[in-house]
Formats: sequence, structure tokens, C-alpha cells
Amino acid sequence: MTLGRRRKRGDDGRRETPGPELPPAADLVFTLLNDDGTEEEISRVGLPPHEFYGMRANSARQRLGPEHPETLRAFRDYARVLTHMEGRQEEARERLMSLVYTQSRTLGYVHEDTLTTAADLAGLMHVTGELGKSEEVWRSVWTSRAELLGPDHPHTLDSASCLASVLEDLRREPEAAALRRDVLERRKRLLGPDDPVVLSATSSHAAALVKAGHWAEAERELRSLVARLERRGLQDEDTGLAARANLGAALCRLDRLDEAEAVMRSVLTTQQRTKGESHPDTLTSRNNLAAVLHAREHYAEAARTLREVLTLTTHHKGESHPDTLHARDNLANVLIDNGDHEEAIILLTRCHTDYTRTFGPHHPLTRTTAERLAWLRDNPS
Repeated sequence: MTLGRRRKRGDDGRRETPGPELPPAADLVFTLLNDDGTEEEISRVGLPPHEFYGMRANSARQRLGPEHPETLRAFRDYARVLTHMEGRQEEARERLMSLVYTQSRTLGYVHEDTLTTAADLAGLMHVTGELGKSEEVWRSVWTSRAELLGPDHPHTLDSASCLASVLEDLRREPEAAALRRDVLERRKRLLGPDDPVVLSATSSHAAALVKAGHWAEAERELRSLVARLERRGLQDEDTGLAARANLGAALCRLDRLDEAEAVMRSVLTTQQRTKGESHPDTLTSRNNLAAVLHAREHYAEAARTLREVLTLTTHHKGESHPDTLHARDNLANVLIDNGDHEEAIILLTRCHTDYTRTFGPHHPLTRTTAERLAWLRDNPS
């Protein structure tokens, strides 16, 4: 009998559609090879994902060379693991940038392997708050995938959706809404109106309409979507929760505050139970509930909610992440209406500095913040 070892994971390592999600763990398995050719497991040792994928990447480099396509894919998987590790995102960014350069040189930029790596890089830049760079890379991936795969290919449409998400965070809502509408129409034509992907795209398009100020249109689209999801029993699944949360946001904008608050509290209760207090979706819902409370002049509860959102967002994303800036800005708005101008000035001064750095001095957020600061300094009490 021969003693051997192998690394085992939950799948075979190949996907029809490459993506950044990876199995949470892997095992190092020691086996005996019997005389009849059968294999007998004798020991299993759990490996952290970064160790497993690092070993696999180094093994591919030794077997195939540093620029073999399989080696580059293995190092991409390793970088993907690093993106989920605290303190390793900068290393992941550098590795992904290096991989895009090498794949562009050896395979060409308009190659699915290269574009998959570039998409991972764009997604990481979005998560870490590099919105301008993320937009640039996502736009390149989207147009290149349209050239390589066609404008209706799922990977092309995924890239367009990711670009729209970045545009929304850059507060370029009309551009994002137009892109969301185009993605929705293409998906609907390809898959039909009731496909889960189409239902999710419908929710994303309606959310973009809310952000772009088309509240009545968004309400109509969302009520129809929520009714369809409820008939399927999907109202508490991710798409259902997102649709209901977006409906609550539209109702708030339309000044239908009683219904908006009821919808928001229902969504938030489910998200707190199923996702936890610190999940990004939960934090978004708490922020939106605070907007309703603010509109109802329940300033103390709104401020308390937003302080908690700001604390959790800062902890998970850092002081200068765009989501942190928006949470700080929202809290300042409530404090202004509650008469707490001194603290609001401190918060908005920080917002103005960070908005200038993130969006530039001429962005509407930067200009509006400067105007509010000037007003507060002229009206200190």
C-alpha cells in the first residue's frame, strides 16, 4: 500500500460562471492506496482557505510555470480569498492588478480570463471605496465583454449592473437608472418576466428610480413586483426584502409616512433575524427607517438609530469609506433639524473634507455640504 495525500474541497474547483465567492474551508486528506487500486482515507486536517489556495497556486506555478493560464487562475482564486480577510485587501488588490497586467500581455485584455480578473479588481475597488477607479475598470470590463461575448451575454449584463451600482454610489443616479433599465429590458427579453434574475433586476431598476427621484414610477413597479413575489412566497427572500425595502423608501419620498414606517419596520425585523445587526442590508434598512423617523420629526429616535449605523459602518468599512461618509452626513441632517448645530458642524466638516477627496470639489455632495456648513456658521444656535 502507498501513503498519499490530497487536498479536498466541496466542489471540483471549476465553475460555469467564474465569480469571487469561494468555499469557506478545505481539507488536507491523507490516504492509503491499496494494492487493488482503491483509496482509503486515514486522516483529514482542516486548512484555512488562504493556505489551501496559496498551496494550490504555488503548486501550479511549480508544475506549469508562472504565466500558464491555469497558474494565473489559481493565483486569482488566492487573491479572491484575500479580499475577504481583514488586513489583506491591499495585498489582494496588488495581486489582482499584477494578474490583469500579466493576463493582458499573455492572453490579451479582451479575453474572458483577463476580464474575470479585472472584474474582481473592480469589485474590490468598489468595496474599499475607490469609486472612481472602480467605475473606470467596470466600464472597461463591460464594453470589452460586450465586444467579446455580445451585449446580451449574462457576463456582460452582470458587468453593466455592477457599473450601475458604482454610479449610484457616485450619486450619478440618472445615468445609473438608464443603465439599470437597459439591463432589465435585455434580461426580460432573454429570460421572460418571471425568471428570478429578471425579478432581481426589476427590484434594482426600481431602486434606481427611487434614487433618481422618479418616486411614483418606482412605487408602481415595486407594488407589482412585491405582489408577484408574495404569490410565490418569496417576500422574505433577498429579492423580496429588497423590493419591500425599496417600496418603503419610495413611500417615504412620497410623504406616505405611516405606510413607509410599517414597511420598513417589517423588513428590518426580518433582516435582523436572518442576516444580523451588522449586515449591509440591515444597516441600509436602519438608515432608511431613520429617514422616515426624521420626516416624522422623531429626531431623538432617528439620531439614535443613525449613531448606531455610523458606529457599525465605521467599524466594518473604515472612517473614510463612502458608506461611512453618507451615514455621517445623514446623522448631521437630523442634528441640524433637532437644533444640535455644534455637533452637526463637526460632522459636516469631516464630510466636506472626505467628499472633496472622494468625489472632487465640484461634486454636488461637496458643494451642498459646503453650503450647509456656511449656513450653520451663520446660524450657530
